[in-house]
Amino acid sequence: MMKKSKSFWTRNIASSENIKQLVSVLQSLRDSGAINVPTYRRLYPTSSDVPKFYGLPKIHKASCPIRPIVASCGSITYNSAKYVADLLAPLVGKTDRHLKNSADLVDKLSNIIVADDECLLSYDVTALFTSVPVDESLRIIHDLLTNDTSLPERTSLTPQQISDLLGVCLKTTYFIHNGAFYSQCEGAAMGSPVSPIIANLFMEHFEELALSSFPTPPVFYGRYVDDTMVILKRSVVDSFTDHLNSIHPAIKFSVEHEQDSRIAMLDTLIHKNENGSLSFSVYRKSTHTMEIREYVHAHTDQYLHFDSNQPLQHKLGVIRTLKHRAHTISSDNETLNKELDHIQQSLSICGYTKQVWDSLASNKITPKPRRPDYTAPVGSITIPYIQGVTEGLSRTIRKAGVQVHVKPTNTIRRMLVAPKDKPKKCDRSCVIYGITCNNCESQYVGETERPLRKRLTEHKRPSSPVGAHLTSEGHEC
Repeated sequence: MMKKSKSFWTRNIASSENIKQLVSVLQSLRDSGAINVPTYRRLYPTSSDVPKFYGLPKIHKASCPIRPIVASCGSITYNSAKYVADLLAPLVGKTDRHLKNSADLVDKLSNIIVADDECLLSYDVTALFTSVPVDESLRIIHDLLTNDTSLPERTSLTPQQISDLLGVCLKTTYFIHNGAFYSQCEGAAMGSPVSPIIANLFMEHFEELALSSFPTPPVFYGRYVDDTMVILKRSVVDSFTDHLNSIHPAIKFSVEHEQDSRIAMLDTLIHKNENGSLSFSVYRKSTHTMEIREYVHAHTDQYLHFDSNQPLQHKLGVIRTLKHRAHTISSDNETLNKELDHIQQSLSICGYTKQVWDSLASNKITPKPRRPDYTAPVGSITIPYIQGVTEGLSRTIRKAGVQVHVKPTNTIRRMLVAPKDKPKKCDRSCVIYGITCNNCESQYVGETERPLRKRLTEHKRPSSPVGAHLTSEGHEC
């Protein structure tokens, strides 16, 4: 990806111009009454962290390619992108070809009979997010918003106003890597809250064009973001693949054929039986279950260890989730029991006892009914997990009507892995800082959402409490 990126990224950044453009759009929305003042203040770019580029290795693929990520949390467009994403989310998934998850895939394939002259295929879009044409996507989304009769129920913004704000979010794509600034020229940044929705809406438009113009449409076509499951006649596989790759110059597909009447899609392994019916089991990549010859263990199923410094509900959640997946995907009792035995054996290696396994008798994740005296939380807070302390603190906070989320902070990954560039202290945003006078005991403690460097510069002004003290006393800090 980095080799390819030379033609996609340029050393060019204009952060101040991007801020002015975003503020101009937000001010016009506020002045027209499309958004209220609290929303304007929430979207206003007070925090201006520079997005950081890093790569995650795809260890399950040959040559271990890199998945490019642009961490945009704290950037000037992050809150606006989240806001627009919420407005556009109801537009996604209105076609029968959209797959919500593995359960939806199994449900749609359960009653299909595959003929002898038909085969199972899996298509994957090459670098979907960074290949999505931005201007074309904006036109598609504007048309969808114009035809959306429920839009006035969600917002006072017009389709054009949403498109203008979305355009700023999609085209403000500068980032930093190894101390150098770059700007993304094409596509949506993987890491922006709005990018998955843009990719989905563009692909829905793309596949409508592709399927309506192909003379022999597939028996089944289901897509989850960039992964597509297809059932098609063998005689037209090559022509269909060429047809997909000819629709748009930026969108290219790779294809995977069934092997031994089986093919994987998401975390589901699809089996084609002799009578043409389909059966399903849980699929794991080879890197998840590869053999380690130096040890007795025949697999490397690694999950959250029961003795790790993690909240108990997180550990129990591992069992609930794996059981739920087994019951959702497995198509018969034999496959289900085999999967449950595999899970129990793998978790026992990770420290989970049979008592803990048996304590979670429920096999499905079902929401508990709300009590009659239920009241919605007044807010939420995320606190670090410290065993023996966080549990009691969480109970106390919940009594005040605040929802508590627990996040472990002292992890091996955090100590050993640092894929992002570490920012300098003076460039960090959303911090609490202290200023101490060098000549007396005076101190100033402040909080800022902006870069600390900029805030410290403002404190040199005589109008600032710090600046007033230095000027009147002749001191330094």
